Amino acid sequence: MEKGGVSSAIIKSVVLVVLAAMIVLGIYMMLTRSKKSPTEENYTPSVVDEFTTMNLEKNYPASARKVVELFVRTMQVLYKEDYTDEQEDKMIALLRGIMDDELLVNNLNFDKDIKDEVKRKKSEDNSISNFEVLQKREPQEYKIDKRWMCQVDCIYYMRMGSQGTVTVDYAFILRRDEVTNNWKIYGWALKEDK
Repeated sequence: MEKGGVSSAIIKSVVLVVLAAMIVLGIYMMLTRSKKSPTEENYTPSVVDEFTTMNLEKNYPASARKVVELFVRTMQVLYKEDYTDEQEDKMIALLRGIMDDELLVNNLNFDKDIKDEVKRKKSEDNSISNFEVLQKREPQEYKIDKRWMCQVDCIYYMRMGSQGTVTVDYAFILRRDEVTNNWKIYGWALKEDK
């Protein structure tokens, strides 16, 4: 009987050691999995990140109004925020993605022109403090040369450094892309005073 008692004690000891090891391993895994690296805990995406990480192939604006909003919001960020050259290039690439191919073909210096405008606006301490797309509904569509087009009117409230804010009224002309059927900016101009 003494033999059975020794083997029973050995089995109990092995079981207790295994249980203790499982508890220690469980506590270790619980502590290491819940810890985040310091950069993960402290990083909050910036407004610039919203535009530099945007994927137009997956999230193209659903309407002509939304395309104009994206353009103006991107320009707002370019005029006002701090960013790297690489982030600036990504935001300008985003703008290229919502432009009509014909506009880009006729403006081979699109990227440089945008960069120059942004540089000038920043040096003059100008920024778009707010904007408003004037149409509450989708604009009326019309055909020109068998292509669907529309006009979206937008007002910028442009802060002009220490001189105050002025209202700038733009008319954006958009054209449907023949392949994707997405609205693309065909051009824009200051609206004439009536």
